[in-house]
Amino acid sequence: MKLWDIIVLASQALKAHLLRTSLTILGVLIGVTSVIAIVSIIEGMNSRVSELIATMGPATFTVDKFGMITSNEQFFKALKRKDLTMADFRAIKKDCQSCDEVGAAANTVDKVKYGNEKMNNTQVSGLTANFTDITEFEIDEGRGISEFENDHSRQVTVLGASVSEQLFPLGNAIGKKVRIGGNKYSVIGIAKPRGAILGNDLDKFVIIPLTTLRKYFGTGRHLQIMVKAKSPETIQETIDEVRMMLRARRHVAYNEDDDFAIVTSDAIMDMYNKVTSAVRVTAIAIPAIALVVAGIVVMNIMMVSVTERTREIGIRKSLGARRKFIMLQFVFEALIMSAVGGFIGIALGLISAKILADAGSLPFVISPVAIGGGLVVSTGIGIIFGLYPAMKGSKLDPVEAMRHE
Repeated sequence: MKLWDIIVLASQALKAHLLRTSLTILGVLIGVTSVIAIVSIIEGMNSRVSELIATMGPATFTVDKFGMITSNEQFFKALKRKDLTMADFRAIKKDCQSCDEVGAAANTVDKVKYGNEKMNNTQVSGLTANFTDITEFEIDEGRGISEFENDHSRQVTVLGASVSEQLFPLGNAIGKKVRIGGNKYSVIGIAKPRGAILGNDLDKFVIIPLTTLRKYFGTGRHLQIMVKAKSPETIQETIDEVRMMLRARRHVAYNEDDDFAIVTSDAIMDMYNKVTSAVRVTAIAIPAIALVVAGIVVMNIMMVSVTERTREIGIRKSLGARRKFIMLQFVFEALIMSAVGGFIGIALGLISAKILADAGSLPFVISPVAIGGGLVVSTGIGIIFGLYPAMKGSKLDPVEAMRHE
């Protein structure tokens, strides 16, 4: 008997018990679909976060009061620190030898309005003119803030893409005057769209000169200092210099911790990976358990099939069918069910991942590892969990098997 004949016999046997076959395929399908969808979403999330963090720039870091807070204890400790001041910013800008650019930023939230159109709870960022040189931030239309406008607290603004679309659905925002809080600002630029992540609109912001924000929104806003090193290779040297300058200015004793925080893009990425690693393992483990359950279902179904077909096995063996061909037929039956469930599961998993990615404003990432893993696991289930019933069926004594009712 040829291998093709065994595959045909296995297919015919599965077709004869279509309901049982379909339910077995469904078990494998659900597990593979879950794995593919979850891995693709995790890959999309990682890609989006990496992309956003990269906009900070590989040679850039920020100094602020809080830094990356991961516990209530850290938060309350940071809350007691002194705020960074404009004097700190000016000192670093003037005296830092290894710094390429030094800027500052402060933020608040307010309403932005033009005519009858408005956008509530919009982030208002006050920035120094060199923010486009320090970060990877890009202007899509118009221009950024100038040094003159920052020095003289001019009422000019760069709109985020979402704000521009909301207030000016027909375009032509440049040159118009929008109201931010209680004052009017001339629109000089529109930022390049950054998209969204998990429903959070990253383009819902406006940028105004830092001095203007401090003038109209108050000087008590939390200040961040942005520093760009001369190259990614010298960033640690620059961090050390800025750290020593601030410790000296703020009179921090040699045996005391910093009373400020320095944050780099690498540190943010490391923190993200630490926070999400347990979630990733759990998210993948759950559908993996479903695949194991599917494998047990395959084994039970094949055991039932062997029991029901005991008489058939006895007749075939009495007519000369060899043991290995009997075993191969049952293995192929399990393998076909698992492979079909795997292929359908991969297709449905990718479709599900696409739908979820669009809903969560994430990039749709097709993971070759997940697809390859899905195929290997699904076919492996067929072989591993189908082998025991196949061996049991092939070992039946033909005389005893033919007596089975």
